[in-house]
Amino acid sequence: MTAPTTSQEPGNSYRTQWVLTSAAGTGTFIELPGASDRCVQVYGTFGGATCILEGSNDPRVESDPGNAVWSPLTDAGSTAISFTAAGIEAVNENPLYIRPRLSVAGTGATITIQLLSRGTK
Repeated sequence: MTAPTTSQEPGNSYRTQWVLTSAAGTGTFIELPGASDRCVQVYGTFGGATCILEGSNDPRVESDPGNAVWSPLTDAGSTAISFTAAGIEAVNENPLYIRPRLSVAGTGATITIQLLSRGTK
């Protein structure tokens, strides 16, 4: 799993960033209870990779994230968030836990994922 970094941004916002690669394609989850106005931006070298954003309210996430139930998060059009090239999307759902994952690892991928949320980190 790839650990994120989080920084406080203007307007009581927080930016969480992961860098996923073909060899390390799952981001460590973050907790975002009560966060509002979430937006995800993805960019980098895709090399055929597909990056998705997942959420969970499963209490097993804390102790056993590999066996927890993760579900795709959706954009404003209720379509599962999935990137095969650079892009930016609003996030509809507000689960307790969020993580990015490469559903297709690709070859030589190095993808930066930035999640911006307001009100909490």
